[in-house]
Amino acid sequence: MRTKVKSIGLVLLFVSLVGCAYFGTIQDKWARLTPDEKARIILSDIQGQLSNLFDVGKAYVSANPKYNGIWKEKIVPAFDTANRSIKTAIELGKGKGLSPSFIYDTVQPNVNSVITLLEQIGAIRKEG
Repeated sequence: MRTKVKSIGLVLLFVSLVGCAYFGTIQDKWARLTPDEKARIILSDIQGQLSNLFDVGKAYVSANPKYNGIWKEKIVPAFDTANRSIKTAIELGKGKGLSPSFIYDTVQPNVNSVITLLEQIGAIRKEG
């Protein structure tokens, strides 16, 4: 029994050391990226989140047709605004590069508007 506990302990220690080394490497790679590269990664993540939010919202409204009006009148236009801000950021990035703060300041508020609207109808839960 004692040998088994020691073996499990060694395995857990090994896994944690490998995990730390792996995540340390990711952090090191992130630190070496330029602001433009970081901004593009963040922007890509936001695009993916927005796509997922649209799918979730659309499915929720399909299952709850009473929200169809707000979906068409407020939520879809909010998605359009968020998508336009992403497109604008991409276009600006072609000429002069981007920064993470620019993405957070110009794109994220539009995504937050979508999130708030989806929370209001119950399509997603409010965090916190």
